[in-house]
Amino acid sequence: MGIDDGITSLWAQRLSLLFLRVSTGFLLVWVGLNKLVKATTPFALRRNIEIDETTGALLGTAFGGFQVVIGMLCVIGLWRKFALPVQALIHGFTAASVWWAIIDPYRWYISGVDRIVFNSHVFYPTIITFAACVLLIVFRRQDTLAVDTLRSRRSAKPG
Repeated sequence: MGIDDGITSLWAQRLSLLFLRVSTGFLLVWVGLNKLVKATTPFALRRNIEIDETTGALLGTAFGGFQVVIGMLCVIGLWRKFALPVQALIHGFTAASVWWAIIDPYRWYISGVDRIVFNSHVFYPTIITFAACVLLIVFRRQDTLAVDTLRSRRSAKPG
């Protein structure tokens, strides 16, 4: 068995999908926990909708809790048919709300867009995260180290 066979083996694929699912899920957990702790209006709402501070904090807290739950479902691989697309929607919405940072991360070409105070290139990875979420949906059946898969195998075995 050569190096290429080892790094492209079935177990390497399974571990890679597990790593990708856990890392994208925990990103959602951390962002959600930040919203719960700070009780602030979500970034996309703050940029696009005029909303009072109390309602924004309430929405931020509720959405933060929702993100933590979806993130944890993704991390453990439970209800992936539902959780992975929702995770992709959340990360995709985040990427869409900073589209200019994806197209022009160093502000060389695009002008006249409402800019964020700090460096826009830090938002470029949102498109990478969204692509990872799409990949997890497409390769869901190959992600056999998820609780969903392990539960279905256990229930399929004769008693």
